Amino acid sequence: MIGLLKEDPFLRFSLFPNSDNLYLLHGHEIIGSLVFYQVVYAYVAPWFNRLVFRERYRSIRDAKTRIDFDIHTVSSVQCLVTFYTIAPTLFLPMDLNVVTYRNELVCLASALAVGYFLWDLLVCVRHFNLYGFEFLAHAASSLYVFMLSLKPFCQAWVPKFLLFEASTPFVNNNWFIAQLSRGASKPVVPMWVNALNGLLLLVTFFSVRILWGFVGVSILAFQMWKVRTALPVIQSAILCALNMILNTLNLFWFYKMLKLAKKMANGSSRAAKSM
Repeated sequence: MIGLLKEDPFLRFSLFPNSDNLYLLHGHEIIGSLVFYQVVYAYVAPWFNRLVFRERYRSIRDAKTRIDFDIHTVSSVQCLVTFYTIAPTLFLPMDLNVVTYRNELVCLASALAVGYFLWDLLVCVRHFNLYGFEFLAHAASSLYVFMLSLKPFCQAWVPKFLLFEASTPFVNNNWFIAQLSRGASKPVVPMWVNALNGLLLLVTFFSVRILWGFVGVSILAFQMWKVRTALPVIQSAILCALNMILNTLNLFWFYKMLKLAKKMANGSSRAAKSM
C-alpha cells in the first residue's frame, strides 16, 4: 500500500539544491511534469484507449474526437497524481501567512500542477481551432495561479484549490459514456451507472467548484486583507481576479451540465412513455 508523502522525493534531483528561489529549486519537477504528461498523451493514452475501448477507439476518424479521448485520459491521470500529492497537506490551517508560509510538499504539488497546466496550455494553443478561447483562458489562468504559489504566495491554499479536481473523474466518465453511446443500438453501460455518474458529477462539481470555490476565495481574500501591507499589490489583484473568472467559468459549465441533464431526463421520460 502506498502511504502518504512525508517529503518531496524528487528534491534531491534538483539542479539548484541550495537555491532559495523556488522556481529554480523545483524547476526540474516542472519540466519533468510537462514531459510526463506529454508522454502520457502521445504514447500511454492511445495505447490505453486501444486496449480498453478496442474497435470503438480504433475506428474513430474525426481528429477532434480522437484528441479528446487522449486528453480526457491524461486528465484522469492528472487527477490521480494531484490527489496523491495534495493529500498530506489538504488540511493545513487556513490562517497561515499567505506571504511567508512555504511547505516542501505544497511546492511539489504546485510544481507538478504548473507542468500539467503548461502542457494543457500548449495543447490549447496547438488545437485552438478545436477548443477556442474558453479553454485557452482556463489553462493560462490556472498556470499563472500555480506559478504564483511558488514565489511563495498563498501556499497553504494550493491543496485546497486543487480539490476542485474531485469532479474530474466524473466529468471524464460522462464524456467517455457519451462518446461510446453515439450510434450504439443499445446502452454501452447500464442506465443506472450513467445516471449515478451524472448525479455524482453534478453534486461534486457544485460542492467543490461552486460552493467551495466562492467560499474559499472569500476566506482567502479576508486572509490577504489582514496582511495587505505586505502583499504584492498587482499580483494579488490578478490572483483575485483570476479566481473570480475561474469561478464564473465553473458557473457557466455547471449551467450547461444542468441543461444537458434536463435534456437527457426529458428524453428518458419520453422514451419510457412510448414503450
